[in-house]
Amino acid sequence: MPGQRDLGRPLQSFVEELSLCVATNGDLGPSLLWPEAPETLPALRRIPRPPGLGPGPAEAPGGPGPAALASALGDRLGLRVAPRFRSLAPGSGWTYDASDSTECTVTVLEGACRCDLSHADRAPAPAPHHVLGMRLRSGSTLFVPRGHTCRLSEVHAPTLLLELFLAGEVYP
Repeated sequence: MPGQRDLGRPLQSFVEELSLCVATNGDLGPSLLWPEAPETLPALRRIPRPPGLGPGPAEAPGGPGPAALASALGDRLGLRVAPRFRSLAPGSGWTYDASDSTECTVTVLEGACRCDLSHADRAPAPAPHHVLGMRLRSGSTLFVPRGHTCRLSEVHAPTLLLELFLAGEVYP
């Protein structure tokens, strides 16, 4: 596939697993992926980060570092994929609403946080009324399909996320 030959085996494997996860679960609902290869998380952590992305709450466009990863995933899915890094400080959180046509994957590179998922037409509620709640840890990737809201909270240590936004089709 174009774009994959430069990734190296662990990242190529991640792209293959993630594209299968998205293609299989896209119409069914959210899904959680744990990479099969133990080298995947260290390889993801080696992707260059944008300068100035510190431990506080911040977000930064992916830049050239994760561009090859996004391009390879986009080639496999036939979608435009935009990468973004997000840093969450202890006590902070983030909410993503995939009610429009943009779906998202969230990979925890460092740290951990609570994740509450609900349908976009129903705001995530505190436990025990949330639709689906879990703890995302370093190495896990969450797929948030259209029509869902994802709320991240209970950040106890600096947490770094790699987000891949899956936009409209590139190929008809």
